[in-house]
Amino acid sequence: MKTCYGFWDGEPFDLRNASLEELPATLNIEELEFFDGSNPVDAFVSHRGFIIFNPEVSLIKVLRDYWEKASENSCGKCTPCRNGTALVYDLLKKASGDKHSLSEKDWKLIEEVCTLMVESSFCGVGQTVPVSLIGALKFFPEDLKKNVAYTSADQYSVVTAPCIEACPAKVNIPRYIDYIKESRSDLATGVLLRNYPLVGSCGRVCVHFCESACRRRKLEGPVDIKNLKRYAADSLGESVDHLFKPRRSPQNKPKVAVIGAGGAGITCAYHLLLAGYPVDIIESKDRAGGMALTGIPQYRLPKDLLSSETSKVIENLGGRVLFEREFGKDFSIDEAIFLGVGCAKGTKLGFPEDEGKIVGYTDGIDFLRQVEKSVSKERPLHYEGDTVIVGCGNVAMDCCRTAVRISSGKVSVVYRRTEQLSPADPVELHEAHQEGVSFHWLTAQKQLVIENGKVTGLLCCKLKVEGDPNSRKSKLTEIEGSEFVIPCSRVIAAIGQKLEKELFVGADKLELGKRDSIIAVNENLETSRKGVFAGGDCAVGPRSLIEAMAQGEKAAQRIQEYLEGEKFSFDKRQRVSDMIKSAGLFDDAAECKPVISTSRTVIPELEPLNRTDNFEEVELGLTDDQAKEEAERCMRCYRVLLVETANPIGKTAK
Repeated sequence: MKTCYGFWDGEPFDLRNASLEELPATLNIEELEFFDGSNPVDAFVSHRGFIIFNPEVSLIKVLRDYWEKASENSCGKCTPCRNGTALVYDLLKKASGDKHSLSEKDWKLIEEVCTLMVESSFCGVGQTVPVSLIGALKFFPEDLKKNVAYTSADQYSVVTAPCIEACPAKVNIPRYIDYIKESRSDLATGVLLRNYPLVGSCGRVCVHFCESACRRRKLEGPVDIKNLKRYAADSLGESVDHLFKPRRSPQNKPKVAVIGAGGAGITCAYHLLLAGYPVDIIESKDRAGGMALTGIPQYRLPKDLLSSETSKVIENLGGRVLFEREFGKDFSIDEAIFLGVGCAKGTKLGFPEDEGKIVGYTDGIDFLRQVEKSVSKERPLHYEGDTVIVGCGNVAMDCCRTAVRISSGKVSVVYRRTEQLSPADPVELHEAHQEGVSFHWLTAQKQLVIENGKVTGLLCCKLKVEGDPNSRKSKLTEIEGSEFVIPCSRVIAAIGQKLEKELFVGADKLELGKRDSIIAVNENLETSRKGVFAGGDCAVGPRSLIEAMAQGEKAAQRIQEYLEGEKFSFDKRQRVSDMIKSAGLFDDAAECKPVISTSRTVIPELEPLNRTDNFEEVELGLTDDQAKEEAERCMRCYRVLLVETANPIGKTAK
């Protein structure tokens, strides 16, 4: 459908008027024309303006619907937004009614209230909701005041924020931060429990995509969202499993079998149990947690906490976790409905010795698994000699920081590119530096040095960058004559991990996907085997805990629809997120309004000298005062978006 008219980033456009036919340069119109399948968008409204695609649409009704959503979501803490959204909505509702008449005095009042809200509201709702209405009043007053009979067939609205959109689980981050401001960490934890039970665990190890999107970055630095999440759980005085009263397993619905007690499996089971389905989780290890259990060291994630937020929560909800059950021996895929196994197999360096048993040569996953077992049994390992880790992702950081704690010699990291291009979390890199790890940047491994079946060193060479040194696409070439040996007793390959595909070879009708390393799934996380779903690492490859939990939640919804004989629903929320991303709706470069400058809180830690010979938790968490101070830095950058469509949503989806 041809675009009709609208207002975007301060610029009007009108294809009915030859003088205004040019669309604003910042408007990516093609990504907003259809919502689901071939269902045309009649109108779209956001914090940046409005677009009317259908000339029969009533502009006043569209904006009335938009303000209704805004008035429902005003937090009420500031008068301009609290009173303004209610007042303007009531007037727009009156203007769009049967009599649809407002006096010029009323229209003037609307304009004044909108201006006041933009200039003096505390948060993003009040500051941005009036933008579209102000544009309509200024450039399209006749269309605004003209009421027409046509009403769109359906609509969908969302209140979101840059941090929410960056979060794979779409957690309502500003809301739980609001509760921390009010000293209600119980309610803050409740917000997080809507998405997953691993609140304190994720608060320690989350890769915090949300902080990269935080608009406070434009000022003194992003809000410490990750540690506020941790604070919400820690400050309860007990683990989150105590929030769930023990209940019996439901009996009136079909039982669901979940394979794997990692982030994806636990979260899937959690939501199914809350929906009334009996669930058995089948786990090969003797404890729950998946890769978070074996791959994340104790000094980052205490295992008692992980247990309380996984198996204990599931058991309190009436589910069962069946430990030490082997696939193909104790159960088969015929008994499974969700596969949430992790990529638990490490990758070595491609040397001829990869398949042999060389003393001192291992992959990062096996190394971390071995250390975790020893620490959990209170028999920590101790290694003599130096250790070299190849790779510089987060697994490599876990390996090198763990090696510091159990070895008497030096610990080094070898990485092909520069520190600036390393994929590791900058915080982890900083901690590794503090703990005495040395780094060889622009260095490549060439060969193991072996004597009598034991590693004695790693032959390396230096590299030079051809092209932009800050680009991963730049070519790397070996510097002639730069070979050198790093003497060591252990070489740990931390360059990747993959699915143990041997588990699924021969599984009836179950197809593997990319590089035979993950299970093929469609957009609903359904595998090639009807009625069997998969999520987390085994479906998308090695990712973070928060990404695995997001997939577990989505899978639970799809499994529920499948078991109830329903057609898979159209994911309206995900579609809005796709529109935000593809159309660059949060790419606006508007400066943050002046606020009181407040530096990011520095979280207390064990001193480096007090941590390298033990596995005590390094980060100590925020105090009550620090948490409130950090929470006050959140600017509540909420944005309201509204889509109105020509056909009912979901009925025209492909």
